[in-house]
Amino acid sequence: MSTQVAPARRGVRATVEGWRATVRAVLQGPGPERDDALMLLKSAGAAVLAWQLAVVVVDSSTSFYAPLAALLVVDRTIVRSLWQSVERLVAVVVGMLVAWGVGNLVGVTWWSMVLVLLLALVIGRWDRLGAHGVQVPTMVLLSLLSLQWDSVSFTAATVLDTLLGGVVGVVVNAVVLAPMHLTAPRRAVLELTERLRGLLDDMAEGLRSGWDAEAARGWHDRATSVGVDVPAVLEAVETGRESTRLNLRHRLRPARVDWDGYVGAAHAVQRSQWPVAGIARTLADAAAEAPWQPSPSPEWLGSYAGVLEHLGAAAARFGVHREGADREVEEHLEAAGAALDALAEEVRSTPLDDPRAWPAYGTLIVEARRLVEEIRAGHAGASVPSDTGPLRAPLAEGIAGVAGARAQEVLRRREEGGPGSGPEA
Repeated sequence: MSTQVAPARRGVRATVEGWRATVRAVLQGPGPERDDALMLLKSAGAAVLAWQLAVVVVDSSTSFYAPLAALLVVDRTIVRSLWQSVERLVAVVVGMLVAWGVGNLVGVTWWSMVLVLLLALVIGRWDRLGAHGVQVPTMVLLSLLSLQWDSVSFTAATVLDTLLGGVVGVVVNAVVLAPMHLTAPRRAVLELTERLRGLLDDMAEGLRSGWDAEAARGWHDRATSVGVDVPAVLEAVETGRESTRLNLRHRLRPARVDWDGYVGAAHAVQRSQWPVAGIARTLADAAAEAPWQPSPSPEWLGSYAGVLEHLGAAAARFGVHREGADREVEEHLEAAGAALDALAEEVRSTPLDDPRAWPAYGTLIVEARRLVEEIRAGHAGASVPSDTGPLRAPLAEGIAGVAGARAQEVLRRREEGGPGSGPEA
């Protein structure tokens, strides 16, 4: 009995510790945990507000549709809330129309229920309805089972409550601390580039201090995992970019984020991961003493470690465009290229300890050259945060920016002689 209770207690303690960690993260500062907590609070508030409006103001007989719609449309960005509201309203209207059409044509029987539910389920799988497609068969069932499929008042009340709830959800999400997801993409991009830099540094240190097949396979796994995580980083960046659209907080205090640069950085790291994984795989095969690919000499690999160090230093400044950073990146890349030229010349002009090892020498040189070019090509268009400075403009500056943008638009229209070009503009 005790052997069963102990794991259960450990599981409970782990769950409680997880909750505590989440609460601490919410209270400490901005981040995904605080964003999620705020969204939950806003969803609950929007649902209660929609319910009260449906009961007190509209005096609806189907008031539960309003809070349900409000609860479901509050999302991580205002754009998604708006789209979710449209999807839900369309799904409810389609479901009601299907029920009305079947009821009027053939009446409500067991066999007509089968046909209409099959039709509703097929319509509900329409990808344009998203997650709210399930509302189509739900509305069909509710209308037919309540025998109100032919009630115009019931249909109108249901649609009105759904519309009311959707509007309340969108407005609450847009007005009450409108979501601005800036910290998560910033951390994701920075962590991605840091992982690449750390891997290159570890490989350089390992080649100098001693390495084996297990270490090389670990480097290969780490390089592969960097590439696997890139889609999640791109998704975080897209969520952050989307959170600034239709956002009043962004209009007042514009976000200082180069979203295209973040995307460029993620793609550049993804492309750089391939030659790094190739280097690690070549080292793993060489360390395994494969007869077809012996290991290069320790002295040559010690010099090759210097190349990886320069590449790691370039990766540390990758996508950073403050004063001097661009020059430092290019200096490290040029040093890596010069070292690779010397290593290639050594392989050509010096007899190898093991002539069978020439494929490993060649592969390591080629992959490193590819990495030099990937970092050089990606650096200019990439943007990587280098500090924890302000992400948004001060409030006064943001208001001035909005006013300035409007003034520029008015001037442009006046020059073109289009709408808004008269004195009243």
